Amino acid sequence: MKGIEQVYKPIIIKDKNKLNSLLEGKPDLVFVDAFSKQLKELFFIDNTKYIGEDKESIYGSDEFKKYADSKDGQYQYFYYPWNGHIVKCINGEDYFRLKTNRNQDLITASEQIKLYNYKVAVFGMSVGSNIAFVLTQAGISKRITIADFDELDTTNLNRILAGVHQIGVNKTIVAARRIYEDNPYAEVKILPDGISEDKLEEMLKNKEIDCIVEEIDDIRVKLQTRILAIKYKIPVVMITDNGDDVVLHIERYDLGHNKIFGKEVESWQERINNKTPFTKMEAGQIIIGDIVGGSDKVDPKMMASVKRVLNKELVSWSQLGSAALLGGVVSTVAIKRIVLGETRDLDIREYIGVPKFK
Repeated sequence: MKGIEQVYKPIIIKDKNKLNSLLEGKPDLVFVDAFSKQLKELFFIDNTKYIGEDKESIYGSDEFKKYADSKDGQYQYFYYPWNGHIVKCINGEDYFRLKTNRNQDLITASEQIKLYNYKVAVFGMSVGSNIAFVLTQAGISKRITIADFDELDTTNLNRILAGVHQIGVNKTIVAARRIYEDNPYAEVKILPDGISEDKLEEMLKNKEIDCIVEEIDDIRVKLQTRILAIKYKIPVVMITDNGDDVVLHIERYDLGHNKIFGKEVESWQERINNKTPFTKMEAGQIIIGDIVGGSDKVDPKMMASVKRVLNKELVSWSQLGSAALLGGVVSTVAIKRIVLGETRDLDIREYIGVPKFK
């Protein structure tokens, strides 16, 4: 087995002898029988005529026993090495029905299947880690790709849902673990070395991605990502923090949009071809001017923070955990609307936040 810091996917145990051996050899392991409770929940979903009746009486009935017998053997054992749990969980199809049942009819059953099969790639695991997890919670993108070359630091804990015990672990591994704890049947592809132009083009050629969520700090990579998205007709969603609020940007390259941040591609090409790294000043100008839409749109405290970064008084741009979580919610709603055809505008920039109140 890999070093525990590299393990991000639960191990499926099919052999009962291997399961017993593991439990005996590791007395600290916690065994969770989720299957028993899942059967009870699923019974009422499949037998709605019993809704409202005494549950304990139902669970002792011949009808429930017959139902439980019909599900005999329809489970998997999942071993999570990083948290010391083995979970007996119902089969994938029924797990999906259970997990998304409370979404109905805000999301219909047919819509949910469409969302589940939609393949999202999230690049950048700061705000992006929240986006990836909210997508998973909502039952969107069973097959998800996540990319980030960076390791978790203590300064990340103000906005990334993780713990101090994970300091030093690659951010994609931290995010993948949360996804698999929520949905053991997920299919997570991690890119712990980050995303490159060649790697992205390979995945797009192979049709591994239906939508890109771009949350990368590197301006050149932001631009290169969009050039490839134009080429392969893939929509791009991006969230930019703005104090307590966020800016949502949607570029519908799947519908023929061909500009980057509102400008012709040619206007960016020379700077992309220049391999010199963008300075913090250049990056700040693009983020404030082209992405957010002007300094008048930027939270005043955020502007003060930017000035301190440029003056080398702060290490990096300020970000709040509340804004990161809001970004996860907003991106998920945006992707849901894209998939279900509820929005078709080619270039969207929306300023979203909690209304001011006294």
